[in-house]
Amino acid sequence: MADSKRPRSRSVLVIDTGGTFSMEYKSELESPGSSGSKRLLDVGKSHKDVLNKLKSISAKEYEYYDNDEERSRRSQSGKPHSWTYHALSERIDSSSATPQSWHDIAKVIFENQLSFDAFVVIHGTDTLMYASAGITFLLPKFTKPVIVTGAQIPVLAPGASDAVGNFLGSLAFATWTALLKGRLHSLKGVFVYFNTKLMRGTTVVKVDSQRWDAFDSPRIRFVGELIEGKPVVTESQTGALIRLLDPDERDLSISPKLYNLPSGTNPYPLVIHLFPGLSLESFAIYKHDAIILAAFGCGNGPITIKKSLLDYLDKF
Repeated sequence: MADSKRPRSRSVLVIDTGGTFSMEYKSELESPGSSGSKRLLDVGKSHKDVLNKLKSISAKEYEYYDNDEERSRRSQSGKPHSWTYHALSERIDSSSATPQSWHDIAKVIFENQLSFDAFVVIHGTDTLMYASAGITFLLPKFTKPVIVTGAQIPVLAPGASDAVGNFLGSLAFATWTALLKGRLHSLKGVFVYFNTKLMRGTTVVKVDSQRWDAFDSPRIRFVGELIEGKPVVTESQTGALIRLLDPDERDLSISPKLYNLPSGTNPYPLVIHLFPGLSLESFAIYKHDAIILAAFGCGNGPITIKKSLLDYLDKF
């Protein structure tokens, strides 16, 4: 019987979906005689360039293998954990991502859950919070850690880039284990890691488009934080996190199912943000199966639109 208290080597599948993290970074002249400017261009840079960069920054602590077969064949290098790289055949422009994009990512995770102990998803930041929430609900009761991350500056950019820290931090939490109540546990479910903070995949919001500290979890405390290069689960949440943790010996249990996307002409809800002076007439052309009203405060709204709002809802 395996020792449930002894840490073991863990394998991670890194899924590169695109976004700023994997963009090409070029310096181009704006006009004759100018000093040049930096531009981000997602123009088919070889996956190999991104992979080589990731291998170089992680080589000190993690072993890289081309595939699961190589990992099984090669002898251990003495490094405790390993990872494998998978780039989607078609990069996802985060601002143009759809629920189908999230399903494609979730499907890769679902189909590889018996081969890997954890997953890191590299995603564009514009809709990263939607992707992490979408994957969470597409993979209910998933028993392994899925860490979604990205970057404000490409990993191939010269000079400092937050992509380096975000990648290494994601690997650290993906391979994290802790002894709780006499058993060795690892995280399970979907999380977002960004700028040293680990947050639940359904609670994050993007708060900045420039600073490295781009994401926050304003209503739910962080799950963990990288402190001096070590992943630390927030002590005050350790008790509550028992339900987010999974005994190591259950790593081979398969997730119940991968949810399918809803079908129909308008399967997704219409989101209406109430604001002063709102006229509901502009929404009359929409026909959706569900409507989400983002109201003021604890659910308040202008009383002047109460009747028109009720009339509008009666049409459904």
